[in-house]
Amino acid sequence: MNRLLLIASCVVAVVADMLFVWWAKKDTHPNWSWIVGLVLLNIATLVWMYTMRKGIESATAITFYALFTVAGCSFLGFVIFKEHLSTLNLIGLILGFIALIIISI
Repeated sequence: MNRLLLIASCVVAVVADMLFVWWAKKDTHPNWSWIVGLVLLNIATLVWMYTMRKGIESATAITFYALFTVAGCSFLGFVIFKEHLSTLNLIGLILGFIALIIISI
């Protein structure tokens, strides 16, 4: 259960980051996007703290959170915002997802 909460907090944090990027890259800058992003980021932080308090070791949680955030934001930046990934970035992204799978087992 705690691992699912950790994964959920990571997903919410990535969605919040994508809202910040969307707000920064748009010409009109809708105010609701950064406000919702800020709220989601705070919720993700609270859930992340709860999972560490309820049994997930901090080293595992921090490593998972960092890998998931970097890999998730890179992948979504490539898919949604059409950002370029070099071969080295692609290899790193694949290895990051493999590391996430290994950590979550």
